[in-house]
Amino acid sequence: MSGRIKARRTLTLMGAAALGVSTLMGAGAAYAAPQDYGNIDPDRTGSLTVHKYLHQTGTVEGDISQAPADGTFTDPVAGVEFTVYPLLEGGTPIDLTIPENWEGLDAVAPGAACTAPSGYTLGAPIVMPATDALGTATVSLPLGVYQVCETAAPPQIVDRAIPFILAVPMPHENGWVYDVHAYPKNGEGVVEKTIDPQQDTGLGSVIRFPVTVPVPTMQETWTGFAMRDTLDARLTPVAPADMAVTVDGVPLDPSFYTITVSGQQITMDFTAAGIAWLNEGPNAHVGERVQVVFAGTVTSVGDGAITNQAELWPNNPGFDPTVRPPLPSNEVKTYWGSLDVQKRATGTSGAEGTLNGAVFEVYNAADPYAADCSAATATGSPVVVNGESEFTSAGTGVISIAGLFVSDSVNPVIDAQQRCYVLKEIAAPSGYVLPAQPFTPVAVKIGQTTTSDNVEIVNTQQGVPPLPLTGANGQIILITAGFAALAVAIGLLLVKHRRRNLDITSVE
Repeated sequence: MSGRIKARRTLTLMGAAALGVSTLMGAGAAYAAPQDYGNIDPDRTGSLTVHKYLHQTGTVEGDISQAPADGTFTDPVAGVEFTVYPLLEGGTPIDLTIPENWEGLDAVAPGAACTAPSGYTLGAPIVMPATDALGTATVSLPLGVYQVCETAAPPQIVDRAIPFILAVPMPHENGWVYDVHAYPKNGEGVVEKTIDPQQDTGLGSVIRFPVTVPVPTMQETWTGFAMRDTLDARLTPVAPADMAVTVDGVPLDPSFYTITVSGQQITMDFTAAGIAWLNEGPNAHVGERVQVVFAGTVTSVGDGAITNQAELWPNNPGFDPTVRPPLPSNEVKTYWGSLDVQKRATGTSGAEGTLNGAVFEVYNAADPYAADCSAATATGSPVVVNGESEFTSAGTGVISIAGLFVSDSVNPVIDAQQRCYVLKEIAAPSGYVLPAQPFTPVAVKIGQTTTSDNVEIVNTQQGVPPLPLTGANGQIILITAGFAALAVAIGLLLVKHRRRNLDITSVE
């Protein structure tokens, strides 16, 4: 068999496998005709056109001799960059017009991590333009043999195309294709971030951020799988033992991962055992949902909006973003506020009559997101804020509570701007009585809530026995009493005088 005939068979196989063309085609599928027949034209320039899509689930195969018709494939990927490297043998490009140079090409395998294949070196790189919105990019190439590598992609592309070997021209249907079409596929990663419904609502409570990654299709061997969350400065990471890792809701074998905390950064990283688990069989765990529940304790409120975003680091055990950038999750927010309420004596205003020493508890409202908090009623146990459940008016008579949960961007009511709470006065200042109704509804807004945002809470004074009074009113009382005593005395004298007169008359 001549070298030319052998080459035709060899490169046909390369076109079906190394170029990433789908092997799902049925035996009866038809190809477009080649561009030329007979001898290779040494003066002709060829090209490579890459058609970049996510992994397909259909049975349609790409054709190396022509572009696909509209709608043949779905999910094109824009922004992917390929680099073409001429294969050099003895420092010289391979001349495909020489029959002997075709020998052995069927055994050429791309080098790991886009290094040169065994027995060859790579020539000067030819960087292709990034794929467009249709997932397409084209570059002109002289005749020769090349290694093509995917060298840059958007972060969501976690499964990069495997390097492949390209010949220009490619043998096809007993002819030659100079303008070659390749269909290397990608696997897309997804990082889903959410917030657990907030159970404790005071400063010092823990916020939990579940982050879920369905295991993506990976043509390469898995070398690294990590999920990372850098918490806001107002959150203190909880202990690694308090962060759960599951797969489809079942706890993952603890030997498969480690969780480390460095400052605000929390990293869940698969161990060698975990990587071996991912590599069990061809994509044995694709679609299984790995979830890490990152968590932090709220230590301050600031402007009230605490933002959080996680990352997936696939096949980048060194965490080097220049090698492969991480895939970010969606962004979530949790909102908190602080509360100040004025305490004063009944009938006072302004700076007068402010009262220190009143003791309060704060409760969640039965309907925390009512349109109007004025009718809120208390529910549950007192809210604990920084370890305290009682708050005393101080300074200028202000009841100040450092931090209370308002809402978040995930759980209803999503992004609510205020939340209802209820204050309960449990001890009045000295000399004052507790109100007959000790509960006061209040509204907590995102960030700093000022005293003007809520009603003032007033106390009335204790009652005491009346004191003897002096002054103008006392004189009136004494004068009145004097006139009354004088009238009584005159009356008694008149009665006595009348009796005396009667006695004299009777003697006569």
